[in-house]
Order: sequence, then structure tokens, then C-alpha cells
Amino acid sequence: MKLKIYIILIWFASYSMHAQDKSSFSLQEAVDFAMKNNANIKKAENNVLKAQKKVWETTSMGLPQIDATATYQKFIEQPVQLLPARIMNPSAPPGTYVPVKFGTEQNMKWSATLKQLIFSGSYLVGLQSSRTYKKISENALLKTRQKIKEVVVNAYGNALLADESVKIMQQNIQTVEQNLFEVNQMYENGLVEQTDVEQLQITLSNLKNQVDYLQRMKQVAYEMLNYSLGRDISAPLKLTDNIEKLKEENMQLNLLQKSFSPEQNIDYLIAKNQEKAKKLQVKFQKSQALPTIAAFVNYGKNAYNNDFEFFKDTQAWYEQSIFGLSVNIPLFSSFGRQAKLHQAQLDFDNAQSDVREKEKELRLQYDKAKNDYEHSFKNYEIAKQNLKLAERIEHKEQIKFTEGVGNSFQLNQARMQLYQTQQQYLQSIIDIINKKIALENILGYPR
Repeated sequence: MKLKIYIILIWFASYSMHAQDKSSFSLQEAVDFAMKNNANIKKAENNVLKAQKKVWETTSMGLPQIDATATYQKFIEQPVQLLPARIMNPSAPPGTYVPVKFGTEQNMKWSATLKQLIFSGSYLVGLQSSRTYKKISENALLKTRQKIKEVVVNAYGNALLADESVKIMQQNIQTVEQNLFEVNQMYENGLVEQTDVEQLQITLSNLKNQVDYLQRMKQVAYEMLNYSLGRDISAPLKLTDNIEKLKEENMQLNLLQKSFSPEQNIDYLIAKNQEKAKKLQVKFQKSQALPTIAAFVNYGKNAYNNDFEFFKDTQAWYEQSIFGLSVNIPLFSSFGRQAKLHQAQLDFDNAQSDVREKEKELRLQYDKAKNDYEHSFKNYEIAKQNLKLAERIEHKEQIKFTEGVGNSFQLNQARMQLYQTQQQYLQSIIDIINKKIALENILGYPR
């Protein structure tokens, strides 16, 4: 039995280490990982927790408050009072005084006070405001998650693009190297000119320089993806999705049929919450003219002694207690409250205007995002057709050059065109992925 438990513990530990050291990610796994580990999301989550505590902080202001105090005093020199001497001695001359010390050298007292807010308009509005603040922080968290998802999707796509670009360029280098070897043989046999050899050497040199640049960009793309995931930028990283798979998953024509509703967009919800917050500010300024009513109860004990014997059973303690009620009625502020109220009303008017403008702005953004996504399909189809044509042209020019009816300049032009269309084809797929996530964010889908 102990052996089984030991084996299970080892397996669990190894599984946990594997989970912590995860380095292979599909796109969805990368998004899920970022939702838990990205620094910006963690900050936004902390702000939500902070807002929750703020709600309770505000709520507690209207609940009973108890304070306790304890004081000990010892006179280094007791204060002296002068009494007419005739109080002590009726025969004393008029105008003479006798110094007298009152009280004991030491005293101790403690008290506890219970306070309760009975009515405050500012408190009620403040409680509503704290809840609105909490909602704003929750919307900010949702906005951050949407933004980070878009960043991760873009970074993942760029890393895949860099991967595929390097692979294609390396294949192109292999093809040109083979062609250079063959042309060298033809040159040695006097079938082609030296210019043809040199032209291929220039092409090969440019390709090697280009692949070196792409490999550096690939490293940067991987570092950017690691950063967006919340990992160390130099941590090992493997992408398990390929660019063709993501293309199939992201070509969703049904997304173009979804209707746009501003109420589903996080930016619109943020604007509405800001409007609500400004409206509460108006209510708060109005509440400043209402009275505030509070009550309190105080109970305590005092003790006096010339020696420090306060904790002995013989020490006498004298009780005191008091109940009080306070009413604060604002009467006149030299029109200061009215000025603040007017400012709050203007802020509220601006917030209402912001909501209307945000709705118009989002509708424009939706139209653009929808058109961009739909246009990305057309770009992909064109890039796909162009790639086939470029491959065919390059193949024909290669045959013509080998048979001696073409020249190296035409072959080089065909190859440059092929390399360009290869990159355009890959970029068209990445555009589909990026445009889809942008449209989803505008639609507020998925939430």
C-alpha cells in the first residue's frame, strides 16, 4: 500500500513539473495559458479584488463602529491652585492665598464608544458608487482579456509565419544551390555564359542573407509570443498548430452573418458604466444638502491613586456612561455646493454624449472589421492563385533555361516573383486569423 502511494506521489510530482515546464502550445492552449499567466491580466484581476474590498469598506461605514481607549497619567509635578486663605483660617488677612494641590498623583481610565450612522445621503450614494466602481473594474478585466487574446493570436500567427518563411526560404536555397551546381557544369562544357553562373551566385547570396534575417525575426517572434504568454522570453517554445490548420479553423463565413449589438461590446459597456458613475456623482452632490444623523454610546471607568495600585482589588473604579445623538444640517455654503453640482451635471452630460459617440464609433469599427475579414478571404484566394501561377512560370523558365532557349535574367525574375508570392500567400493566411479575432472582439464574441 505504501509503495502504491509513493508511486502516485512521484507521478503527481512529475506531472506537476511537466505542467509547469510546458513548452508546447497549440493556439488555444497559448490563449488559455496567457489568461492565467499574463502580467496585465493578473493586474486587472487584482483590481477586481481591490474593488470588491472597496465595496465592503464603503458598506462598513454604515455599520456599527466600536473604539476603545485606555489612558494612564502620572503627574511629575501636580498643578497648584490658590485658594483664599480665609477658607482655611478665618482670621487670615484679606487678599492672602493658600496653595493647594487637588486630586491624586496618578490616574487611569478606559472607555469604549459605539457609533452608528443613522442616515447619510452621501453614504447611500457612496455605496452605489463603490458597486459601480467594481463593475468598471470587471469590465476592464474583460477588456484586458480580449486584448491579450488578440495579442496572443497575432503573436502566434507571426511566429508561425516566421517558421514557414524560414522553411520555404531554405527550400529555395536548396533549389538554387542545385541549379548553380548544374549551371557550373554547363559553363565548364561551354553551354552557358559566365554571366549565368554569376547571376545564380548573386541570387543564392541574397537568399542566404534573407534566410539569416528571417531566422533573426523568427527569434524575435518567439520572444514576443513568450512575453505575451507571461513566460520568460528566452524559454523554449514549440508551436503544435500549423498555418494551414489555423486557416481552416478561422475561415468562418457564418461569423459574417452575426448581427452587431453595441450592448455586447466591452467598450460600449465601459462607456455606459462611466455614464452611470457620473450620474452618481450628480446624486452625491445633491446629497450634500441632506442632514447627517448619527448616534453614539460611551461607557468607561476612572481610577485615582497616589501609588500605582490600579490592578489591586482594593482599587476603586468609578463608572461613567453617556448616550448622544448628532444631527448635522448643511445650511449655507456660499453657493459652493451648487457650483459642484453644476460641474457634476456637466460631466454627466459629457458622459451621455460619449456613450452616443461610442456607439457610432463601434458601428463604424464593425463595418470596417467585417469588410476586412471578408476581404481577407478574397486576398487569400488571389494569393493562392498567384502562387500557383508563379510556380508554373518559374518552372517553365527553369526548363527554358536548361534547354538553352531562355536566359538567367528571365529565370531570376521568375524566381523573385515566386519568392514574393510565397510570402504574400503566407501573409494572407495570417491576415485571416488576425481579422477574425478583431471582428470577434467588436462583436463581443465569444464573451
